[in-house]
This record gives sequence, structure tokens and C-alpha cells, in this order.
Amino acid sequence: MKGVSGIVATAILLALTIAGGLLLYTYVSRYLVLSTQSGELVVESAYYLTTLKRLEVTVRNIGMTPVNVTGAVVICENSALCKNLTLSVTIPPGKAQSIPIENISDKPQYVIIEFDKERKTEPAVVRVLG
Repeated sequence: MKGVSGIVATAILLALTIAGGLLLYTYVSRYLVLSTQSGELVVESAYYLTTLKRLEVTVRNIGMTPVNVTGAVVICENSALCKNLTLSVTIPPGKAQSIPIENISDKPQYVIIEFDKERKTEPAVVRVLG
């Protein structure tokens, strides 16, 4: 039996490498375009003011389109749900917005902000002041 010559094997490997690179490039470039064209929220800070029983959450839109904040979920100690709010706040691209959440009797540990078609931020740790 004869095998494939070295030149043919090299040509086949080179063609497969180029095809794989093109597929990867197409996938990554489409993903990056979609992620930058949509809005994306990040929680910059979350402070609980014990004397006022109020949570101050600052979120920033790091995307390229406006984001509509639709709700907030506050999680207290022992992973108990403290508060589940419905909100309607629009944040333009590149801007930050402070969202006050009133009447929280227990000390919150995490806050999650809901936005645009049931998307959510990562749980942000709440700092307790006072």
C-alpha cells in the first residue's frame, strides 16, 4: 500500500486550517457586532443605607443602544428574596443611572437588575453603610 505524499498531505492540512480559521473569524465577528449593537447593563455600585432602609443601585449602559430597566430583585441573608420590583427606567448608551429601592427592612446581600426582554445583570454584592 502506498500512502499520501508529503506535499499532498501538507496541502490538505493547509486547506483545513484556512477553512477553520475562516469559520472562527466569521463566528467571532458576528458575535462582536451583535453584542456592541445591543444595550448591556452593568451594576457599578450598590449601597444599603441602614438608617433610611434604602438601597441605592447605580447601573451603566455599556452598549450602543438605549436599555429599558424593567425590574430589580433584592436578595437578603440566607438567600431569601427581600424585594421584587417592577421598574420602568430608560438608560441611554454610555450613561449611568442611580436607582433607589425603598423600604427594605432586612440587610440585602445581592441585587439583580432586569432589563430588555428578561435579560439580567450578574448578581452584584451590596455594601451596607451605617
